[in-house]
Order: sequence, then structure tokens, then C-alpha cells
Amino acid sequence: MSATTAVHGADLARVGTARAVGVSRSTPADYIPVTETVKGRVGDTVVVRLGVTNLGPGVADGQAGSFAVVPPPGTTVTSIPWEGDDDDRRYACRPPQDKDNYFFLCDFSTSAGSSVTIGFHIRIDERIPGAKGSITVYGPNDPVPDNDRDTISVDATSAPLWRWQNPLWHWHHWPQAAATLAIVTLAGRWFVRRRRQDQA
Repeated sequence: MSATTAVHGADLARVGTARAVGVSRSTPADYIPVTETVKGRVGDTVVVRLGVTNLGPGVADGQAGSFAVVPPPGTTVTSIPWEGDDDDRRYACRPPQDKDNYFFLCDFSTSAGSSVTIGFHIRIDERIPGAKGSITVYGPNDPVPDNDRDTISVDATSAPLWRWQNPLWHWHHWPQAAATLAIVTLAGRWFVRRRRQDQA
């Protein structure tokens, strides 16, 4: 399967989300995404830190912008916990509104030369070779828009035998598994019979 990059409606997040407060018009700030690879076995839920780095020279003073995260195909964002807070809400970011605009929208504020990231809890549902998600930053007065997007890669390995996601437990694989088991059983019987004949 060829590589896929999920974008969906993330580009629509630009409208009305980045707030032009806290960054002086005379000191623009270049924002770039912070991304990590979703790495684990099928069935694992892993924590991936995603966010923004402010390359400066602007200095944020309050809420400076937002970033949109589109999960890679074959994965599910199960939660984005609020860190250092007693709030028990499931998401620190606004979850997708519908399947045509499937992105998580997160607000950020960061000073020049610093980064801010949020821990996304992402479950690997299936292994899709080449699958990629995306993270796009919408910062006010950003003079370098060409570096506002990056990909979220996936490094997934097969599920262990005891997990239902393992292909062995999928019903359409059972005939193949049964045939393989029958061949192994017959070969084992033949080997035992041959050993007995040789020892006789």
C-alpha cells in the first residue's frame, strides 16, 4: 500500500482560530510543529508529544495561536489529558467536530526560543504501511508559513499472539491456519513413524 498523509479538514482550522494577541506586529514569530513517531505494536496505546516551537524573535503574551492534529490512518486518539490540572476532562484540545473535519485543535502560548507540547494518547488499531498523519501550526504574524506543517509517522509492528488484533484470530485466516496446522501434524506423525522404523 502506498504512503498516505491524512489532512482532511485540518486546513479549515485556520479560519478564526489563530488569535493575534500577545505577539507584537513589529516582532513576528516563526512557529514550527513539534512531532514524534507513533511507535508500538498493534493494540498498544502510546503517548506521543505534539506541539509547537517558537523560533522567534516574537514573544508571546497570552494565547498566541493554535495547532491542528490529524491522527494517522489506523490509529485512534483515545485521550489528551490535561497536565498539572485536576480537571478530569478527556481532551485538552477540541476534538473533531465531524468525519469531514477530523482534526484535534489545540491552543498554545509560548515565548521566543521555547516549545510547548501536549501528550496525545494514541492507540494503534492496525498496521498500515506508509500511513502518516499531520500537525499544522497556525501562529499569528508568522513570516515563514512554509514550515508550519509536518507529518506524524507510524512505526507499528504486528500484535502479539494473545491479542485479538493478531491476524491469527481473524476468521478469514482460520482456514489457512487450520491447513497449516494439519500439514504440521501430518509431518510430525510421519517423522515419529520414521524414527520408530529406524529404531526397530
